[in-house]
Amino acid sequence: MSRRTKIVATLGPATDSPDVLDAILRAGVDVARVNFSHGAPEEHIGRVARFREAAKRVGKFAAVMADLPGPKLRVKMSSLRFLNVGDAVHFSLTTAPVEVSDLVITEPEMLADVRPGHRMLLDDGRLQLEAGETIGGRVIARVIVGGTLHPNKGLNLPDTPLTMPALTGRDHKALAVAARAGVDWVAVSFVRGPEAADEVRAACAAVGIDVPVLAKIERPEAVGRAGAIVAAFDAIMVARGDLGVELPLEQVPTVQKTLIAQARAAGKPVITATDMLDSMRNNPRPTRAEAGDVANAIFDGTDAVMLSGETAVGSYPVEAVACMHRIAVETEAHIHHTRASHAVYDATGDDIDDPITLAACSLAGEVNATAIVTPTLSGRTARLAARFRPWASVVAVAPTDAVLQRLALVWGITPVRMTPVAPGGDRMATAVHDAFAAGTVKAGERVVVLAGHPIAGGPRFPTVRVVRVGADGTSCEP
Repeated sequence: MSRRTKIVATLGPATDSPDVLDAILRAGVDVARVNFSHGAPEEHIGRVARFREAAKRVGKFAAVMADLPGPKLRVKMSSLRFLNVGDAVHFSLTTAPVEVSDLVITEPEMLADVRPGHRMLLDDGRLQLEAGETIGGRVIARVIVGGTLHPNKGLNLPDTPLTMPALTGRDHKALAVAARAGVDWVAVSFVRGPEAADEVRAACAAVGIDVPVLAKIERPEAVGRAGAIVAAFDAIMVARGDLGVELPLEQVPTVQKTLIAQARAAGKPVITATDMLDSMRNNPRPTRAEAGDVANAIFDGTDAVMLSGETAVGSYPVEAVACMHRIAVETEAHIHHTRASHAVYDATGDDIDDPITLAACSLAGEVNATAIVTPTLSGRTARLAARFRPWASVVAVAPTDAVLQRLALVWGITPVRMTPVAPGGDRMATAVHDAFAAGTVKAGERVVVLAGHPIAGGPRFPTVRVVRVGADGTSCEP
């Protein structure tokens, strides 16, 4: 059985070998994430190039997502340091320590908003401090929960409303590298509001890339404004690592469900990320709790599930992808047998595309169509069909690699290259033939064809057509 949920895998030293790249793509990777928080520019460019080459060898349309570092505060240290309960720890407000023992962080200007009593959490909350006074260019904090602090670990300030731009200087440098590499998506870290979308798109345009932008939901402010953020961005990520530090941990599962529902209602892709199969960094099998976590995200309706350290630096990158694939296939089979698709949009709106798309998905089920074929220029029609989670596969037939690669992130979509259509030509018939040539539909099968512009160069008349695939891929009477 084919898998609908997409798999995002983070590239890193563990995937640098061409053989490993080929293997993870064959095992199920649909999107490669490049984490710009770590590594040098030439490393990122090389990894993207090698991934593109591997995708061509495997014969797969796969996306590359640049994950910008954002204003992630990290401690700059050269060696380990043990923090005892009750110790006073000094954080410098500049890039240089006032005294030798001071901790210096990236973006130290963010500490200006810290007030006495605010929590200062290090290493994903494993070490907990409480802020005190700011004196002599330093924030003085007291250790509440101690332990060993490793270099480059993160600092979270869940009680501190941060005043900072959507993009830092590091982000702008990363975008320039992403443009050189030729990425398909840009993920923005620590988004706090919808206004960030315009800033990010302008920054992308400044370096010469026009790609969809994804908001990572990691801050309490973003959760409170999630509806507006979903509307402003092209996709979102439920980034549970920092989200689980910034929010009470017990709230994260319900926040995850709410965010996924909001993204689906808007027809926007949503990725569920962080620690999904984390134990597979060092083990060939995940824990049962991790397998359940992946399955529950799929039950929630996520478009994609993500692997981070498991593939970037883990000992079993191929096995982790293969395991995630098996969990997804099993979970989707259960969904298919126990739950019908349902509407996820506001039926009182004026947008004609919503009811037509829902009708096409319902029709596919009623006439036992094996596929919904969508000729598309931007991918929008295919995305709207996918949000209703039809069991018929959604075959998106588009004329450019850029669109096809972006669609690799979206639930249930199989990307297919479109043959050029002459002005006045029948794009719907061409799309069926292209889907047949690609092997995504077979002769004798009944398919539903959904198009916003059925005639090349003609007016926009949303159209649904039911056809049977002929022996040579032509559209025949159903």
